[in-house]
Amino acid sequence: MAFMASNLAISAEQAASPPPAKKSEKSKKDSKEKVFPWDNGPSAIDVSKYPKEQQDNYKVFEKKCQKCHTLARPINAPYSADELAAYVKKMMKKPRAGVDAKSAGKITEFLKYDSKVRKENIGEKGMEKKGP
Repeated sequence: MAFMASNLAISAEQAASPPPAKKSEKSKKDSKEKVFPWDNGPSAIDVSKYPKEQQDNYKVFEKKCQKCHTLARPINAPYSADELAAYVKKMMKKPRAGVDAKSAGKITEFLKYDSKVRKENIGEKGMEKKGP
């Protein structure tokens, strides 16, 4: 009887504590992922005034890009539309990203549109880089 009671006490104690975090549940702070200055900027874009097609493309951008890094990184990166398009092609090679040709096209179109509307001061040559 005492053996059963002690086992029940351990079980109740274990049930009260949260299970240990799995590796996939670790926060980005715990990982060894590189952090760039623009990771700390805004992590979303108000696309409510963008054309419907670009709002849809933004959803693809948001879903795919944040699988591997913060959305702040591409949103605030000091790159031209052409430079960002090259990065999208690079990300297609990363299995974790899940970026296929169709989604890459939508992401690229969004980034090009956004660069013209929101980042027009960057221009086609880009700016001095401090990261990847």
